[in-house]
Amino acid sequence: MRFTSRFIFNAAVLALASYASAQTFVAFSGDTCNGDEGADVVCNGDCGSFSGRHSFHVLGSSASVLLFEGDGCTGEGFNFGTETAGECINVNTGTPISSFICG
Repeated sequence: MRFTSRFIFNAAVLALASYASAQTFVAFSGDTCNGDEGADVVCNGDCGSFSGRHSFHVLGSSASVLLFEGDGCTGEGFNFGTETAGECINVNTGTPISSFICG
């Protein structure tokens, strides 16, 4: 019984530690990471909305970012490559961007 409790405790500590160091993606309505701030989104490869946003930064560590014209990560894609943590990126692709993937 003691082994099981200790194992669960250690697993919980490791899970929290990995979550705390995960990259997060934050988008803004302004061109220089100003204006309305979107939610902090964990960079886990899922598709998220970028509608009404014009800049972003990644927090935690560097992450790869792809932006798409269409909702649901469809249409023309723009690979913004690996972005340095904390660096503000102005999204100026010449076309509206509606969604993103960060991983």
